[in-house]
Amino acid sequence: MPRDIVTTTRAMNPQDPRQHEPQSATPPPGYQIPPGWERFQPPPQPQALRPIPVATAVEVVEVREEAHVPLPPPMPPPAPELRAAPQPSRMMRLWRQVGAGSLMLSVAVHVGVLALAGLVIVGTQAMQAPTDFMPAGTTAAGEQATRELRQNVTLRRQTAMASKQPQTQTRVAIDGPSDMVLPEAGALVLPESSSSAMGAAGRLLGASGGAEGLNGAVGWGGRGPAAFLASLPNTFGARCSDQSRLEKLRQNGGTPECEAAVSRSLAWLKAQQNKDGSWGRANKAAMTGLTLLCFLGRCETPDSAFYGEDVRDGMLYLVELSRKNPHGIVSEQPLSNSATYEHGIATYALGELYSFYRLGKSSLPGLRETFEKGVRTIIEQQNKRGAWTYGGKDAGLPHAYTKDSGGEDLSVTGWQFQALKAAKHTGLKIAGLDDAIHKCCDYLESKQTKDGGFGRTNRDEHYNQWSLTGCGVLGLQTLAKNKTTPVKKGLRFLRDFLTAEPLDWDRNCNLYCWYYYTQAFFQAGGDDWKFYNAQFLPQVLAAQEADGSFRRGRPNWPAGDAADAIYRQALCTLQLEVYYRYLKVADREEKSLFEQ
Repeated sequence: MPRDIVTTTRAMNPQDPRQHEPQSATPPPGYQIPPGWERFQPPPQPQALRPIPVATAVEVVEVREEAHVPLPPPMPPPAPELRAAPQPSRMMRLWRQVGAGSLMLSVAVHVGVLALAGLVIVGTQAMQAPTDFMPAGTTAAGEQATRELRQNVTLRRQTAMASKQPQTQTRVAIDGPSDMVLPEAGALVLPESSSSAMGAAGRLLGASGGAEGLNGAVGWGGRGPAAFLASLPNTFGARCSDQSRLEKLRQNGGTPECEAAVSRSLAWLKAQQNKDGSWGRANKAAMTGLTLLCFLGRCETPDSAFYGEDVRDGMLYLVELSRKNPHGIVSEQPLSNSATYEHGIATYALGELYSFYRLGKSSLPGLRETFEKGVRTIIEQQNKRGAWTYGGKDAGLPHAYTKDSGGEDLSVTGWQFQALKAAKHTGLKIAGLDDAIHKCCDYLESKQTKDGGFGRTNRDEHYNQWSLTGCGVLGLQTLAKNKTTPVKKGLRFLRDFLTAEPLDWDRNCNLYCWYYYTQAFFQAGGDDWKFYNAQFLPQVLAAQEADGSFRRGRPNWPAGDAADAIYRQALCTLQLEVYYRYLKVADREEKSLFEQ
């Protein structure tokens, strides 16, 4: 049988001189030295001190079949001896003599760099205030992601707050299908407004807490929350303090779910803002004004931590619209009939914003000028009946108002008198303001029927008393002096009407009418408010979707519908804020605006 050649590997014996024969340092033909091999070679040592290496030797032996010698397992071919690496530095030799190597050195360096970077990041975050979201860039997809992230952050925060259960409860007597349960004042957890002057004021105003943080020059134009609240018009005071909102909710039949619904709604509205600062797709001036009123109703001002930029951009959009139009009409289409509504709503919002702005730190160029111009336009366009009408384009006039008209429009008038009310609250001296308010009140009273309602007595007609009595009552409550009798008659008409036809989201959801009903009954207070609140609040709360929006209801008066999502959202939110948005007339220091 032919012989087999078997390669075996055995450890060299350092004491065997036969195994110390020198070998060539030249690699065999075709052998490629791997790159970076020198990093893994031991340091060269002087010949006298160099230990004899332990290597493998290859021995070729003849193995015959008859010898029955057991064969060892095959081994890989030996690596040829490579050229000696360059002499390392003294520090490297010392490093290797203590048992370390280049790989360990690389690992140590990387670990050190990572540790240093971690310290820098932690230190930077410790010095910076936490942010609610991270910017997503300027692409359309990035902006959409940012909006969704902002909304999700707020929803998670408000959901966590609303899920906390109160420890004790007290029952508030409310006429209606069932009583409403409210926790004690100390246990009620409310979602924070980002401009709150109480509770989280130190955090939200960028202060570190404590007396210095609450009274420092951060957030309120150099004045602490106490000074800010003291300077606000009395009617606005309950908006800007978590503690005050809590107490007003308790007093007026609100619930924790009510305030949580407002927080979700504001987060949804924030996500719907257009790039130019406006809201909505049509009638953008009106939609922007209504949305700003929602933010201001919870004291979200240009100084707010989370909503400040949105409020400021919305205001600047309205200012720019007014600047473009020669007569200062705040509308994209100043010749359209709808511009009368838009101008009144936008001016109303700018007036409330100015009441906060003059106390804050933000620079809002053009705000006062735009607001005063808007109010002067409303005063100048009031007709001889004390009302306001549209039809300017059809009459060949340069804007929507028709000053010389002998007609009247209670619906249009409602938004004009709310703008005049806002002007009165600012304290600005505007020529003709008081006279315009007097004439408006006379007009409102003239619209009351013998039944006590305000508007036409034919229910099939457009401006009927079932739809607009809330508007007439609210105007007399907030603007007039000594009009107790017509106000009571109007409320009695509404109460009889709503007893026969209770509010129902799926049958008579006329949100435009509800907006005025809610404010009129709230101003009345007492049993009238308890009667209405028991109907209104459950309907609105049940209509809110998980994302904070409100589903569309079914109206039975087409003009009272709110098909547009932004319009519907704003009307619902303003109603939910009614508990603290304004003080009742009976709670104010003054009985009417005329006594200011």
